Amino acid sequence: MTLTFGTAGLRAPVGPGADHMNVTQVTRATAGLAAWLVERSASLHIPHPAVLDEETAGHIGATMYGQNGPLRVAVGYDARYGSHTFAACAAEVFAGAGFEVFLLPTPTPTPVMPWLVRSRGLDAGVQITASHNPASDNGYKVFLAGGAQLVSPDDRAIEAHIAHVTDPLAVPRVPVRPGADPLRRYIDDIVERVAPPEGDKLRVVGERAALAVTFTAMHGVGGRALNQVLQAAGFARSQPVAAQQYPDPTFPTVSFPNPEEPGATDLLLAEGAAQGADLLIALDPDADRCAVGVPYHDPTTDQTQFRMLRGDELGPLLATRVVPAHPAHATTPAPVVATTVVSSELLGLIAADKGWDYRETLTGFKNLARAADDAPGELVYAYEEAIGTCPLPDLVPDKDGIATALLVCAWAAELKAQGRGLLDELDAIYRTHGYFSGAQVSIRTADAADLVDALAHHAPATLAGMEITSSPLRSNQGVVLRLQPADTTEDTAAGPRCRIIGRASGTEPKAKFYVEISRTSSTQEAEALLARVLVELEELLDHM
Repeated sequence: MTLTFGTAGLRAPVGPGADHMNVTQVTRATAGLAAWLVERSASLHIPHPAVLDEETAGHIGATMYGQNGPLRVAVGYDARYGSHTFAACAAEVFAGAGFEVFLLPTPTPTPVMPWLVRSRGLDAGVQITASHNPASDNGYKVFLAGGAQLVSPDDRAIEAHIAHVTDPLAVPRVPVRPGADPLRRYIDDIVERVAPPEGDKLRVVGERAALAVTFTAMHGVGGRALNQVLQAAGFARSQPVAAQQYPDPTFPTVSFPNPEEPGATDLLLAEGAAQGADLLIALDPDADRCAVGVPYHDPTTDQTQFRMLRGDELGPLLATRVVPAHPAHATTPAPVVATTVVSSELLGLIAADKGWDYRETLTGFKNLARAADDAPGELVYAYEEAIGTCPLPDLVPDKDGIATALLVCAWAAELKAQGRGLLDELDAIYRTHGYFSGAQVSIRTADAADLVDALAHHAPATLAGMEITSSPLRSNQGVVLRLQPADTTEDTAAGPRCRIIGRASGTEPKAKFYVEISRTSSTQEAEALLARVLVELEELLDHM
């Protein structure tokens, strides 16, 4: 078994063998990618780097690109085991194939790579990262010209080139010296988007200085960048969770380095409460995802508590801040907002109300970044339920936890000055479109696709007292179960709804089941129905 491109590139445990991440596999992947990039360019076609003799390989850069010069790529990496070695290997293989290579000098947040590819007009970028996977894993993520991730059928074409690399030791490699750190310019571009108007600067500066923010980098590479972004934007009262601020590939304080996992944000919640924070921010280890924690009054204890917003809460909520309404009489194309087929249906309702062009894609930001490819308007916002948000696609055409954190902090500071909070804004959305709640059931299994298929073909007639209708998920990549009371129809606005989507993960050996309750009259009703559905769903899956 060899590595193949999944939802977010190549990912596997670090170790020997064709099904693990190691120097041999990085060499093969990069040689294949380089050959494909050359093949698709408007320049001359060349043989695969693996079959070039040493003399020919040494002259590639001078002969294969003509007057346009060599293709240009960037290579970055996170702080996981093997990341620096894999990045250096990839850079050397690109250089050996005649590419102009920019190797980042330090472990860097993943969003910097698509920003760099886009802002510098590069032909491609490679980021060595496994995002929020277990500590044993690493990965290889490809960004193409413009900054968007690799998609099909290009991934299959690259894999065909990789298959031709029969002897990785014969692939030419040329040493590459790291370039200058691009982080400061990335930060400047992001911070500029929240710069206060000249006549309103004093008010905004005062609001931001009054907002207390506690944040965690989850032992990843986002701590330095987020700290600099918040300080540069005027959030003087921002403090990190010290025990998780600096990169550590063992992730010692969490059992699983994913802000969505139970217990992963316990330190953040505790320190935020102790510091009297107004807002909590949790980045995943490569900082492309962001979770937000908000305070609320707990009537059972009569005290202020914190809770982390789900991705399906933050995503639609932040859209109302970032995307302006588009009046029906407007002469310009409607802005495009996008989410995935497994995310909440709430964004679609908001889009219809505000005149946005709403699009759904298959899972993964490689698809979301291209949601507007056939639309008259431009993509202005995208999110997925797994706390991934793309709030500034013209800068970073991928999910960006750092930009998301900054925009949320700027909004929270403004709301605090008005005596309001993010939960007040979310409640206003629910009062308009009905209350929503949701959860995800994940089952780790090597037979994920079989489990999803079993649910599709053997779903009961009812669940939680509601009738079930079943249909394939888009492109037959899973199953959609829709539940509704027996006395209502899809066209009837009244009554709660439940949607269950089952699919096999594209990055890990597990089956995922996304449950969403909608159209209820209160949060309490939504939560109660969700709890009942989850109990019965888990019992059902146990017997599949």
